[in-house]
Amino acid sequence: REVGGLANQLAAHMSFTAEDCDRLQRFWRSPRMAREPGLTAVDLFDAIDRGAIKAVWIMGTNPAVSMPEGNRIARALAACPLVIVSDVLAQTDTTAFAHILLPAQGWGEKNGTVTNSERRISRQRAFMPPAGEAKPDWWLLAQVAQRLGFHEGFTWTHPAAIFREHAALSGFENNGQRAFDISGLAGMSDAQWDAMKPVQWPINARYPEGCARLFSDRHFYHPDGKARLLPPATPQPVVCETAYPLLMNSGRIRDQWHTMTRTGLVPRLMQHCDEPFAALHPQDAQRYGLCAGALARVQSDAGWVTVRVTLDSGLRRGEIFVPMHWNRQFSLQGTVGGLVASTRCPVSAQPAFKQTAVRIHPLNASWQGWLWQRDASPPDALRYWARTPYEGVQRFSVAGDGSPEQWLMATIPLAGLQLQTAHAAEPHYRLLAWRNGELHLVFYAGASLPEINHDWVAQAFRQAPVNAADRHALLAGQSAQRAVAGRTICSCFGVGENTILQAIKQGCHSTQALGNALNCGTNCGSCLPELKHLLLSVAVPEEE
Repeated sequence: REVGGLANQLAAHMSFTAEDCDRLQRFWRSPRMAREPGLTAVDLFDAIDRGAIKAVWIMGTNPAVSMPEGNRIARALAACPLVIVSDVLAQTDTTAFAHILLPAQGWGEKNGTVTNSERRISRQRAFMPPAGEAKPDWWLLAQVAQRLGFHEGFTWTHPAAIFREHAALSGFENNGQRAFDISGLAGMSDAQWDAMKPVQWPINARYPEGCARLFSDRHFYHPDGKARLLPPATPQPVVCETAYPLLMNSGRIRDQWHTMTRTGLVPRLMQHCDEPFAALHPQDAQRYGLCAGALARVQSDAGWVTVRVTLDSGLRRGEIFVPMHWNRQFSLQGTVGGLVASTRCPVSAQPAFKQTAVRIHPLNASWQGWLWQRDASPPDALRYWARTPYEGVQRFSVAGDGSPEQWLMATIPLAGLQLQTAHAAEPHYRLLAWRNGELHLVFYAGASLPEINHDWVAQAFRQAPVNAADRHALLAGQSAQRAVAGRTICSCFGVGENTILQAIKQGCHSTQALGNALNCGTNCGSCLPELKHLLLSVAVPEEE
């Protein structure tokens, strides 16, 4: 943002006034200069959708998932004549539309500086070598600019050179009129830049060692020296009418980050919340014919998602929560951005992700099941699926119509595999498939999701059952020797809900006691609220 990465702001926190534009043009010795703001994200995709923009370069973001009105975003990208995407992953919802895909460096491979929200500039040093042909973003931009004929302005060979230019610009014709000024760092050598200690801007002749607190002299960066207090724009409340009676808030969950393109690949982080879900008050669930664990469709006037229902008595009546993270790499139809309208704050242009009018109703399917396979490719011809990675195997929660056996035989290639099946009254069906002693596929189906020991099934793909008794136990999905740990509560140490409840019943009546016994809650601490909730859910006998 400080180097001009916003559509409505120029580099070094300068705006689009004639004075600022002229200043930048002189500093860069540029023959041309942008004179008015560009398009913010929603407006940008509006322009792509109507054909006004013919080429777009998307770097380090996943708008096909994160943007509101996601179906329209997908349509715009599909019709755009040239889509370039720089990413660390080959397969995301956005790279699916790329005509040119460039391998970017990931966070741990980058070398540069970052600035946090207290104005502290810190060195970011790579701790991993770049993968394959991955290159830093600045190098990609400079190479393209040079090939377009702008070689003179993009001759950097090291990130320290970019930093020096950035620092020099911040002090250019500043004279104390602009808050952002790091001109005191403009003369750093590459070695000095590499060894730079964290420091808070401004850093200049007045504050050579940085400045911890701005405005301590009560002078503000306006011509009269006074502050400007701006009242926030009041958003228009969403009206929930008969057709869409519920207010949906889409937000984050504990173990995922943005559109889960990377965190979703980490098995440990997927054990806490492993499917897209809608949380609602138990009385609302009863009103709409839903129960915990049921499948449902959440729909707005812009789109719909299919999710698993969870109950939360802490939610207000008439409101539901649906997480923002799931994408088409991990679910059939779980991208919540497809429901959200593109209503925006008039000042920041931030979309109103927390105010969407929706309705919810049951998603009826003939059967539900678990499909375990080594291939991450999602199965076809289903009403619902959601993928959860385990070490060496992928688990799909699935639901479909008709016969689960007929669906499996028609959809999944099983030729050349040894099969063992267990039949009961439709739709109950189970199958193991292996070759040369290696387990390739396991399938469990029933009228509702069968109860199985997921950790034990995952272990079977690493060490396949060797005798008939083990295979029969695997068909059952349970091991007589291994207790079911339950849903993972503590991701740091892999501690399950059932294990914690058992410890509470055995005398661990505080989070500290649970930590001493099981380690849960003793590392990052993000599971402590759930540990407290579980402690309250178990009746502790009174001492005599």
